[in-house]
Amino acid sequence: MNGRDKGIEGQRDRVAEQRIPALDPSIPRSLDPLPAGTRTAIELSGLSFGYGEKLLFAGFNLDVASGDFLGIIGPNGAGKSTLLKLVAGLLKPSQGAVRIGKRDLHALARREVAREVGVVLQENPFAFDYSVRDVVMMGRNPYLRRFQSPGKRDRDAVNSALEFVDAAFLRDKRINSISAGERQRVVLARALAQEPGILMLDEATSHLDIAHQQLIARILSQLNRQGKTIVLLSHDLNLAALYCSRILLLDRGKAVACDVPERVITAELIRNVYGVDSIVTRHPQTGRPQVMLPGEQPAGSG
Repeated sequence: MNGRDKGIEGQRDRVAEQRIPALDPSIPRSLDPLPAGTRTAIELSGLSFGYGEKLLFAGFNLDVASGDFLGIIGPNGAGKSTLLKLVAGLLKPSQGAVRIGKRDLHALARREVAREVGVVLQENPFAFDYSVRDVVMMGRNPYLRRFQSPGKRDRDAVNSALEFVDAAFLRDKRINSISAGERQRVVLARALAQEPGILMLDEATSHLDIAHQQLIARILSQLNRQGKTIVLLSHDLNLAALYCSRILLLDRGKAVACDVPERVITAELIRNVYGVDSIVTRHPQTGRPQVMLPGEQPAGSG
């Protein structure tokens, strides 16, 4: 073994030493309801939904506490985006109930739902080339009567939301003239302008550079500390582990685990659900689990 090979082996040994110890099998990865007395922001009970004759969710249950920061992860086809749309009222279950703050979602008017739940989808096409300011002002629609002009409070909410996502400089630009990453921040600002208690995001950082990924993650953390309930759908396991207080792991419409990141982001569960081997270490600053794929020696280097 030459010096380079020894170096690689040494790195692998050091990584192996940092792996999170295997969980005690006697400790369940909690899927139990929230503790008694906990205020519930979102409650799904006996939820069933499918496309055509094929059911994706069957008798699905989930409680999200008020003020929680829940990450939802899982492979393609797990049902993450469908679950978000069911909670947001964009899809209606064939059976079961969706409750927002103990109220039946489908008994509420759309205006009431929009005041409670803000949604940021992964793709946000715009047929008309509105100004950024006008796009964010759309978030105030739940508070305005038909043909009512926005007032000072509405303008302040729009300006505050744009400042919050570092997009104030875009306010006079046209929505279809800015980059995909900038558009994502504008759409987040529109959701913030709604002033909802619950914010749901589908791959909110997917079009962003690393600096703005960190910015959005910090914004969401700050909103969560201020009491907002955050539900974040993400393929980025490391981002979810760093910022979320709980993580729901979905696989083909079933909840595999729902617990703190340390109990969900494990090599065992990643192998079982994603079908890949991984190395799970602890973040050197936060102690949260972080995932790496095993390295392979480049061809011809031996």
